[in-house]
Amino acid sequence: MAKEKSFTALVLGAGLGTRMKSSLPKVLHELAGEPLIIHSIKNILPLKPRKITVVVGHKAEMVEDRIRQWADENNTGVKFDFVRQKLLKGSGRAVFEARDRIERKSNVLIVCADAPLLKTNTLLALNKFFLRDKADGVILSSEVENPASYGRIKRDENGNVISIVEESDADEMEEKIKEINSGVYVFKSDYLLKALPKLRAKGPKKEYYLTDIVEETIKMGGKVRALKIEDAVQTMGINSRIQLAGAHKKMYLSKAEKLMLSGVTILDPANTYIENSVKVGKDTVIYPGVFLKGQTVVGQSCKIGPYVVLEDCKVEANVEIKFSCFIVSSVIKRDCVIGPFSHIRPGSDIGPEAKVGNFSEIKKSRIREGSKVPHLSYVGDTEMGRKVNVGAGTITCNYDGVKKHKTVIGDGVFIGSNTNLIAPVKVGNDVLIGAGSTITENIPRGRLAIARARQVVKKLKKRK
Repeated sequence: MAKEKSFTALVLGAGLGTRMKSSLPKVLHELAGEPLIIHSIKNILPLKPRKITVVVGHKAEMVEDRIRQWADENNTGVKFDFVRQKLLKGSGRAVFEARDRIERKSNVLIVCADAPLLKTNTLLALNKFFLRDKADGVILSSEVENPASYGRIKRDENGNVISIVEESDADEMEEKIKEINSGVYVFKSDYLLKALPKLRAKGPKKEYYLTDIVEETIKMGGKVRALKIEDAVQTMGINSRIQLAGAHKKMYLSKAEKLMLSGVTILDPANTYIENSVKVGKDTVIYPGVFLKGQTVVGQSCKIGPYVVLEDCKVEANVEIKFSCFIVSSVIKRDCVIGPFSHIRPGSDIGPEAKVGNFSEIKKSRIREGSKVPHLSYVGDTEMGRKVNVGAGTITCNYDGVKKHKTVIGDGVFIGSNTNLIAPVKVGNDVLIGAGSTITENIPRGRLAIARARQVVKKLKKRK
């Protein structure tokens, strides 16, 4: 398909998704961090289509906005065209209403927006099969034990497809057919455009079935073939939250298997949740309950978890992130120890060889080599030098109610417990700050700073 300059793709995403029981369009429900329709589009992009036409219907504007946002953020370089389906009466009607966007003398790939597990390599194989067999239409099929509501593929003695039989129309023999239609097609546009006006409403819902295109193509003298794949999971459509949960499980397990084969230890793959975009180095150990999301990259020989969330983070080699840490859009450099129960917020840069411990929160701060924030501290909008020790209960008071202000802490500083640093403030190298101090002024290098009231001890009058 990459070689076909006039190749176009049609993504069908107009359905109501009533079984989702949701105010959100079905195609915008997320699977492993991204909407279903984005997964479908991402699977098409490596085929380098000339354009992608998306048929939308239910809450069309919301779906269009989400796709445009994603395309802009990822600089896809592909033209997106949107068609709003007016009559929501099946996939055949969806393609019919998009017929003006289909270029003549071209090949058209048709995919459903709710089939996120389909792989790019499968689409490439489908196109190669289409071109090799010189077919006028090709269907992607698979074989399942329980065809349930899927359309059955009927073939002739030469293996050509003669029809797709819907379950409601199947006779006793046709019900035994286990080869089913995935809803993914490649057609020559000439046949497709001639067949579309011939579709007629069928069934109790009076819907227009795209599957009828097969018989219409054959009537016009065209040849239709089917490529049967072994991995039936790829053809799985998402029509309910139960199926969505099943797709999550399959996607996460698939990712875990790939990582384990590459040298990563995952102690409990069924309870580990790693998105496809994540990269993990060999000899890293991932404990149960871990979520690795977005553009996260984890280096070699790390220990992650249990119950850690990393989103859009870079973690260098030999880092240990302990129980129940939540880290977003931050860098953790080599040989750091984080947690347990640490919260590191966006824009933070920790280490190398630094420690952020129990119930400490770091926000938009740089903590340099060998420094420690061991427990019960808040460090925000701060530049911290090397080998700093921050006592328990210390906070940087970075917000005055109107603006955020910066704290600068030099190398080798020792900060006593329960210290408040009122930003903006600078603390020089090798400073010692007494416990319980509230620092409001800059401290020069090598000084002792104590900012607290003198202790007064008085005789206690006995209560009557």
